[in-house]
Amino acid sequence: MGKAVPRPRQCRICLFWGSLTHPDCEACRHWRRSHPDGVCGRCQKGSWVNRDGLCRSCLMGLRNDEPSPSPRPAARPSVQLQLILAAARGRKAMPLPIRQGDEREPLRDNPRLLPPVSRGQLTFFTMPRRISLDYADQLAARRWDDWDDVTGLVADVARERGVGDAWRRMIFRRLRIALAIRDADGHGRMPEEVLDDIPGSGVEGLAEVLGRAEMLQPRRRPRKGRWPIRSCEHCNCWGITAARCPSCRDWENQPTRYMRGRCRRCQRGSLPLSNGGLCRGCMIHIREHGRSELTSSDTQLQFALDGRPAFQLRSLSGRLGYRPDGHPMRARERERARRRRPKPSVSDHLVDPAQLELFTSPRDWARVGRLLAADLPALTPAAAALLDKYTEVSRQQARLRAPDPHLHRSSLRALRIMVSWLGAEAPFNERDIRQLAMLDGNITGQRVLWFLAERGLLIPDPEVDHDERRIEARLQELPDRIADELRCWVRVMRGEGRYKHPAVGFNRIRRRLRALDLVLDQWANQVISLREITEADCRAALEDRSAGRARYLHNALRGLFQALKQERAIFRDPMRGISLPAQVRLPASLPSDQLHGILDRAGDPLAKLVVALVAVHALYPGVAARIRMADVDLAEGRIILRQGWGQHRSLFLDPLTMDLVSEWLRERQQSWPTSQNPHLLVTSQTALDPNQPTVGKTFLQKIFSRAGATARKLRQDRILHEARLTSDPVHLMRLFGISDTTAVKYVSAAHPEKTGRGIR
Repeated sequence: MGKAVPRPRQCRICLFWGSLTHPDCEACRHWRRSHPDGVCGRCQKGSWVNRDGLCRSCLMGLRNDEPSPSPRPAARPSVQLQLILAAARGRKAMPLPIRQGDEREPLRDNPRLLPPVSRGQLTFFTMPRRISLDYADQLAARRWDDWDDVTGLVADVARERGVGDAWRRMIFRRLRIALAIRDADGHGRMPEEVLDDIPGSGVEGLAEVLGRAEMLQPRRRPRKGRWPIRSCEHCNCWGITAARCPSCRDWENQPTRYMRGRCRRCQRGSLPLSNGGLCRGCMIHIREHGRSELTSSDTQLQFALDGRPAFQLRSLSGRLGYRPDGHPMRARERERARRRRPKPSVSDHLVDPAQLELFTSPRDWARVGRLLAADLPALTPAAAALLDKYTEVSRQQARLRAPDPHLHRSSLRALRIMVSWLGAEAPFNERDIRQLAMLDGNITGQRVLWFLAERGLLIPDPEVDHDERRIEARLQELPDRIADELRCWVRVMRGEGRYKHPAVGFNRIRRRLRALDLVLDQWANQVISLREITEADCRAALEDRSAGRARYLHNALRGLFQALKQERAIFRDPMRGISLPAQVRLPASLPSDQLHGILDRAGDPLAKLVVALVAVHALYPGVAARIRMADVDLAEGRIILRQGWGQHRSLFLDPLTMDLVSEWLRERQQSWPTSQNPHLLVTSQTALDPNQPTVGKTFLQKIFSRAGATARKLRQDRILHEARLTSDPVHLMRLFGISDTTAVKYVSAAHPEKTGRGIR
């Protein structure tokens, strides 16, 4: 069946007109489900009416036509036409203006309803009243001397609460009833207990208005419960305010499991029954007193605590009370306690700091890392104190005022496992914490390492470059002969070959090895040594790749075979006769709309500083990440950039970058006052890392991704802009620290007319 198509029509209940998919609008369909049939007391038509005897059409007409603080107008034979707008929210449409010829019926005042007495007259006692909200309509014409003052306070309270006319109309109706009760009792200032007799919501707002008007006396007795305490209709437990307790409601909401019928014990009908034909009240009674009570029809009185039945009062052997030993519930509790797991003991593997070690062996934390907190050994007093201290320090670092037991729970779990298994008296090995963090993705160890290093409880690992570890791990995946030849290439790159030259970093060697990955895997299946590689093999590897990847692979292969030929590991260089056509890529500038607001898009002070160093001073992101705190001189307004081979140059800061550096230094001091990382740029991970690393490449990439431009394009745009202002390549070399070839390329891109050749 297809979906109903909306068409212009009029709702048959509220007479609103609009685009509807059903003869009744959505609000009237809900009204029809929640109200009974009847005859409207206003329009005298058969419809679904509320407790006041009004249909929805008349109710909406009364609400829209009633100004505050006038009472509800009398019945009128018609209502205003209203429109249902598809894009409107809440109230669909305002009524059309009332014609000037229409007049309302005069206001009424029922003199027999709450007649006033002399002010200050004493009463022997006050009778409880049954107040209805209809009293406000019958008191609409009654006037009070202090009415204007109170209505002004109603407007003030409504403005402070940010509520509209509907709330003010509600307060006005209840205010008439409250003032009438005050005059009927003869009070000068009405007691606050009077407001308990007024039904409906809004009593708290009425009390605030009367309190500001100094017309309310403090409460002398506690507020009465709005809902009386009663017994459950099904199980007869006493102490609830609803018709049925929560457990009986659960039975009632499962009709397929607990079918309704007559209980075979108490003979009550229309109750949810168990499989044995017993209601829930009889089931509880038999469970507590035994199966001998099946022949009886009465049940023991129960008290409901928190909405559920509590233990019953019993009399055994003619004595008042009962014996706890014979209670079946306590017997079940003892059985559960017997089956419950024993309390964990202290670990048998605690490390004694006075015990000497012959040798150290790596621990396997695979099984321990999978244990739950309840399965770990018990903590020693020193271990518990160390965990409390770590929690306190973590909260201080996060600058949180409210205590949070789940703060840094990932790192807290790592420390919890270590101290419960090894104790807190001896120092911990760094490799154990790192291995534990590698086994479980929900465990982090950086903050734990910093915390233990601060207290002298950490045995650091020998400093090994992570790139060197990954290079060695990759070489172990290759055949032994090829792996040995690649290790020879690594030694040459590190400056340890037959001819001395500056060493290359392991990160650069790893990038070259990553470019050779696919080619090495392919050749490892064909040959046993790189001596067997021919020029044809190299050409085939280059032809399978695009121009940019082929250029990158060409440089890597040429460096590899040149190093092996230098060390006499191969007889002939297969890359000697292979060359690729030169690709000249002139730098291009960024559009101005992409540069506009780039610092605002960066976000926090750290990201703004990184973007400024790249976009203003044309630094590489890696160079900016290696700037140390000792190299920043705010007094002179410069930063010393330390380059390889003992060289360095000064970077003079402009006012914008100076402000960003100062702002970031304040932010860093407030966030990590105890950080010992010597680098200027730190994050929450690197600030407290005992290895003091620089910020990661992924973090820097996210900054420029959020800013909307890559670091390479921003750097090129800055140098190209400076080249347009000057055609001197020496000036570019001194300002940005670039080579002569790069400077000439930028000058050629900025001034093609001076190079003697146009751009193709």
